Amino acid sequence: MGDLEPVGGKEVSSAGVRGIGATVGGLALFFLRGLSTAFGGILGVGLGAVSFVIGASSVKSPSKADKIGGTVAMGAGLVLALPGLAKLLGGIPVVGGILGLAAGFSGFVIGAGALGLVGYGIYNIVKFARGIRSHRG
Repeated sequence: MGDLEPVGGKEVSSAGVRGIGATVGGLALFFLRGLSTAFGGILGVGLGAVSFVIGASSVKSPSKADKIGGTVAMGAGLVLALPGLAKLLGGIPVVGGILGLAAGFSGFVIGAGALGLVGYGIYNIVKFARGIRSHRG
């Protein structure tokens, strides 16, 4: 268990920030996935479009971190829009079936990503708590 205890104060605080950020991000993804089919799918398409546009603007940045974050946001926008599109266009025979499959896959991707973020966040919160405890004593 010694590998869970951070050494320095900066590492302890970094683990706490990562833990809170990842946990909140994972919970937000669960929430957004639920909203993606609300109002007949319009809200999901809107959320996906906003995420895609914000990501596209970040891709133009000279910073490598901004480019990576922008690419991830663009992908998240597409994945969030799929369930909404499937709900909107579900009545069209061929398109509705294809979008339904894509929406099911995107739901799995969002759920797995959210679960991974929450797990990573909890791991870092435990790491933070152990680091705080080791610095008190």
